[in-house]
Amino acid sequence: MKKLLVMLLCVLCSYPALAKTEFFATIAVDVEAEDSVQAKDKAMLEAERQAFLEVAGKLTSEENVQKLSELSDDELSYFVQSVSVDNEKAGGTKYKADLTVQLNEPLLRDYLTENDMIKSEISEMVVVPIYKPLQSYALLWEDNNEWRQQWLSKGLIKFGSQQLRAINDRYRQIDGLNGQAAQYMDGAIYEKISQIGGTERVYVVYAAEAPNGDLNVTVRDEKNKAEESFTVYNDGSGALMDKAIEKSVMFISNMERNAKNMSDVAVADSINAVYMYQNMKDWLDKSAVITGLPMVEGLETNSFGGGKVSFVLRYNGALDDLWQALQEQGISHEAVENHYVLR
Repeated sequence: MKKLLVMLLCVLCSYPALAKTEFFATIAVDVEAEDSVQAKDKAMLEAERQAFLEVAGKLTSEENVQKLSELSDDELSYFVQSVSVDNEKAGGTKYKADLTVQLNEPLLRDYLTENDMIKSEISEMVVVPIYKPLQSYALLWEDNNEWRQQWLSKGLIKFGSQQLRAINDRYRQIDGLNGQAAQYMDGAIYEKISQIGGTERVYVVYAAEAPNGDLNVTVRDEKNKAEESFTVYNDGSGALMDKAIEKSVMFISNMERNAKNMSDVAVADSINAVYMYQNMKDWLDKSAVITGLPMVEGLETNSFGGGKVSFVLRYNGALDDLWQALQEQGISHEAVENHYVLR
């Protein structure tokens, strides 16, 4: 089993459209232990494991599910996004409830893909590693560019459905491509890198050495001109560049996902909405009805609890047509300040 890589950025809850896999499961638990607190802790772990394997079973084979069952409780917890409680009864040595476990869809898909448990469309990316040592200019092709050498030593880096490879000698044919030109890349150089690499996904990863030995890294998406930065601290344990590469890959993965989300939102309008639910089943039924409407592109949860769920609803077409479709399903709406209340 390959190493679990945990995303640094939080991902919003997403209810996929009808006929797609739901990434949550409601598990009825009835557990006894030394006291109700320990019984609840035990029930939570049991529900998380059962929900994880239930959802994974819809995506991959029974043989792979058996392998996934060998993950520890700590490893499984990485995939759990939230747990909602309904019909809770606790006392003495017992705990009983209906626990709805929401899993992190992108992380689970990436993990299954990385471990060859599902097939996904592969995204190819080109990485341009620039290194700025102390008291030196930005390096690219120079022999003392340790940063690029470390990237090249990794070969093809696979992360979920993404594959990254650092530029090699084939890219030397690009006129004017050096450390400074790559750091401030113009459209002509970007296009030539894209042509050679066969992909529009080009990332510049600029690593600058700090006086105290830290490594300051900036990751830039040349297609969308988005940029993120982080620091890998020199704690004396070594392998500073290896750590920086691993972190860079995670940043690139999140930037890719953010770019996709922005693209999805760009082709659809959205509203902020609130629904007051009676119980968890009530909300699950309503969310299935809403996401099943043809004009609904997606439903992303902002907050959940206390009998109220706040979410963003993305849709295509006219807003009046959305209201008409909801009304036909027995769902009314009311405008309140900057959002709508659905009932």
